[in-house]
Amino acid sequence: MSITESHGHTSQSDVSRRYGATPRGMPRRTQRILIFSALLVAFATTVWFTISLNVGRLDYQDVGYTVVSDSRIEVDFEVTKDFDDTAQCMLHALDDSYAIVGARIVTIGPQEGQGESDRSNYYSAELLTEYRGVTGIVDSCWLVD
Repeated sequence: MSITESHGHTSQSDVSRRYGATPRGMPRRTQRILIFSALLVAFATTVWFTISLNVGRLDYQDVGYTVVSDSRIEVDFEVTKDFDDTAQCMLHALDDSYAIVGARIVTIGPQEGQGESDRSNYYSAELLTEYRGVTGIVDSCWLVD
């Protein structure tokens, strides 16, 4: 048996015969359509997430407090919610060791408004305390069905 060595380069036709023709790329029009479709889907997904995350959203934060007396504290807070929603917030009065010395649930009903900035409103509520409180906070808020 003899072994024949080839010292030349392998031609394209030899490769084509052995492995089949090289597949051609996608036509440019098809590539453009796929890229445009992917961008459109990404944009639609972004819009959907933005809208769905803002609908039914409830945010709250402490604004301040006033120690009125040994048995009363006034808590000022901001609530951001949809116009038609009703929310309830748990307010706490705390003493200097962070123990709860007063608590109250405040109900915030539907409100009038047009734009995004109208979703936020400031509220003030007074809490009765067992002992002298040194601070007042919004512990939590939730939507009521």
